[in-house]
Formats: sequence, structure tokens, C-alpha cells
Amino acid sequence: MSFHAAPDDGNVRVPCKPSSRPRPQPVNASPALVVALCLLLAPSCTHALPAAARTTTLGELFDASVESEPGYHAAKANVAVSQARTRQALGAMLPQLSLTASANGNRRSYNTHDATTVTMYDRYHSHSDQLSLTQPIWRPANVATWDEAKDSEAQAHYQLADAEQKLYAKLADAWFDLMEARDEIEFTAAQRDALQAQWAIARRGAELGARGVPEADEAEAKYREADADAASAALDREAKLAALEQLAGPADGLLQPYLRDDADLPDLVGGDPDAWLDLVDSECPSLHAAARAVAAADDEVRKQRAGGRPTLDLVANYGNNDQAVGNFPGQNGYGIRTLTVGLQLNVPLYTGGTQSAKVAEALAAREKALADRDAARRQAILDIRTAFLQWRSGLAKAKASRVGIASARTSWQAAVRGEAKGLKTHADVLSAIQQWEGLRRDLHKGRYQQITAYVKLRATLGQLGAEDVDELDRLFSATDQDAPPLADARGGTP
Repeated sequence: MSFHAAPDDGNVRVPCKPSSRPRPQPVNASPALVVALCLLLAPSCTHALPAAARTTTLGELFDASVESEPGYHAAKANVAVSQARTRQALGAMLPQLSLTASANGNRRSYNTHDATTVTMYDRYHSHSDQLSLTQPIWRPANVATWDEAKDSEAQAHYQLADAEQKLYAKLADAWFDLMEARDEIEFTAAQRDALQAQWAIARRGAELGARGVPEADEAEAKYREADADAASAALDREAKLAALEQLAGPADGLLQPYLRDDADLPDLVGGDPDAWLDLVDSECPSLHAAARAVAAADDEVRKQRAGGRPTLDLVANYGNNDQAVGNFPGQNGYGIRTLTVGLQLNVPLYTGGTQSAKVAEALAAREKALADRDAARRQAILDIRTAFLQWRSGLAKAKASRVGIASARTSWQAAVRGEAKGLKTHADVLSAIQQWEGLRRDLHKGRYQQITAYVKLRATLGQLGAEDVDELDRLFSATDQDAPPLADARGGTP
């Protein structure tokens, strides 16, 4: 797969497997060089960045979100929990060895039933210790528990992979929503400046009697509305930035790059969604997680059914019991050593209906797991179809806007030449720039929609990797080099 600057022919193929290489660190020199050149060549350009500014790449934002997003950390913690449970289940099948010991001080009085024997008193010490070994021989519930733990651990790993891919998809949504908000700010600013110039012309015409006052009032109303739209666009960007911070953490000083107008985006394989839908069962991490949940539910049913069956253990005990005096007054102390080895059979006879209720619960949980698996598959198919259609829609918007931009550029050049010859007003130039900015906004919106759909598509199949993100970052530049010359044009606003 490759992304490059070329005409949008829509024929680039997308690979199915992500790269496992580590993401390369961003190079700091290139953005700084571009910024320096922009400042030297066009110090009045409104799209130039400050000298110390540095844009944030999408790859860097992904890395930051992995470090700070709570949902992803919860999925990682769930993996650790499942691994610990697997070790617990395995330990229950291994020999269980225990040691018990006691040391006691005793005081004893001895009375007989005749009237002549004197009561006797003893004070003595005793201690005992015992080493016990239990080795399960036949415990089907333990085997089922171990199988269930292994399936749950596999499910947790798939859930972690799915959480990472979904985090990337959500982050891409928030990232490009923020870019759309920035583009809207630039468009509304151009619209406001054009309407302000028209209002100034109408007001001046009304003062000279060449135009009516209602026409000037209407121009003012349009300008006020455009000014409100510009303020609303700025507030909308703040809201989009807050949404991004929920995923990536604080974004103070965040500076986004600009999508190049000549950037070529990869098209979907063959233009046929079935090629992607065929990969759902084999690639989708959320579906794999749901399948492992069904397997774990089957293991739980086996475990609960085995709870009412006999168990057999190998039991061995070695004990030592020492006492300073005998069991009766006048007897000497003793030490007893015992070793016993045997089999212990446990047969549950009646549990009051508890075990049968547990089996019914496990069966119901299995039905839920099956329904969840079916829902996960349907959701994956819907996500792929939706992403595919969003891609095609964005591609159509981008192609239409690209044609319109060429026409708008020609109109702007004609307006500039007409203004120089006295045939056009500066308001006409600003109106042409407004149209140009609007078409660029629509072009970028279509491109953002394409990229977001592409990320969602690959994330649904668990295929989004570091190489994909690096290639996406190459579609952007630190400055908006394709923007209309807004500063020069707006400098003469009447």
C-alpha cells in the first residue's frame, strides 16, 4: 500500500495485513524548515505557523491515546486478570501440600470416684505437626475450569486488540472532526470578510444616494449573520478539541497539519465491499472475542454439570505427636509417628437443588454468549458496509470539489485582474475567495470522510498498523500551501 501525491485515479490497492515494524519517530527538522521558509517568503500569510510551532502527527496522537485512554488500560488490566485466573485453575489440578503444627501448654487434674484417692495434678507440654498431600485424580470440574480460564484469557487478548483498533477509529473521528472545525473557521472568516466588504459598498452607496437604505440594511444583516457563524465555528472547534482530549489527554498547544490538495488516497479493493466482508469471520477481533466467550460458556456448563459427580483424590499424611506425660497420672510421656496413604472418594448425594440451579444458570449464560456473538458479527458487517459507503461518498464529494476549485481559482484571477483595471471591486475579489474557500472546505471534508472510513474499515478487521498511520501522515504538510492568498486579498477591505 502507498499514499502519494498524484491525480486521484481511485485504483490504488489496499493490503490486508498490517506491518509489525515499530513506528518511526517523527523528524523534527522538516516541519521547522517549512515553517522557516514560509515566514521568510510570506510573513503576512495567515496560514503560516509561528517559528516555534510544530505540528502533531496522527501517529503521535495515537501513541498518546494508548498511554492515556482509560478504556484501553482497562482492557490491558483485564488481560492480566485472565492470566492470573488461568494460573489459579492450573494450580487446582496440581498437588496440594500443607503443613500444620501446634504447641500447647496443658494443666490437668485427675479425680477418681472413690473417697480415698487424692486428686492429682499435672502440668506438661505437648506439640504435634502434620504434613498433608492431596493430588486430584478425578475432578472433571477442575479440568473444565482450566479450559474455561484459557478461553477467557484468549477472549481478553482479542478484546484488547479490539479496544486498540476501536480507540484508533474513535481518535481518527475526533481528529478529523477538529480539522473540519478549523476549515469551517477559515470559510466563515472568508464569508464574513466578503459580506463586510459588500456591506461597506452598500452603505457607501446609500450615503451617496446611489443605493437604497433597505439594500444597505440587508447587507448589514447578512454580515452580522456571517459574523455570528464565525463565532459559532470557533466555539464548535473548542467543543471538538474537548472531545479529542477525552481520548488523547490534554491537548494544550495542539497544532494540526494541513491536508495537501494534491494528496492521493488509496481506493478500496476492486470497489466491491464483499472482498472486505469475506474477511469478517477470520480477521475481526471483536468477533473472535465473542467466539471465545461462547467457548468459555460451554466450559462453564461442563464445570457445573461436573459439580454433582464423584471425585477421587490421592491423600497422604505424615504426622508427629509428642507429649511430656502419659494420658494418666504416673505414665511416661510418648511420641507417636504416623504415615497414611490412601484414596479418598467423595460422592455428592443431595445439594438441595443448588447444583441443578447452577447448571441452568450456565445454560442461560451460554445462550446469551451465542446471541452476543451473532450481534458482534452483524455489527462488524454493518461497520464495514457503512465505512465502504462513506468512502465512496467522500470520494464523490472530493472529485466534484476538485473540479470546482479549478473554476474558483480562475474566477478569483479574473476578479483580481478586473480590480486592477477598475472593472471589479474588492468585494468581488473577496467573494471569489469565499467561493474558493468553500470548495476547499468541501474537498477536505470529502477527503476527511474517506480517511476516516478507511481507518474504520481496517480497524473493524483488526488490520490497522503503524505503517498505515505513517502513510496517512504523509498526506499532510505543516503549512496550508494550497490556500488562497487571503492576507493580500483582505488587506484592501473597504
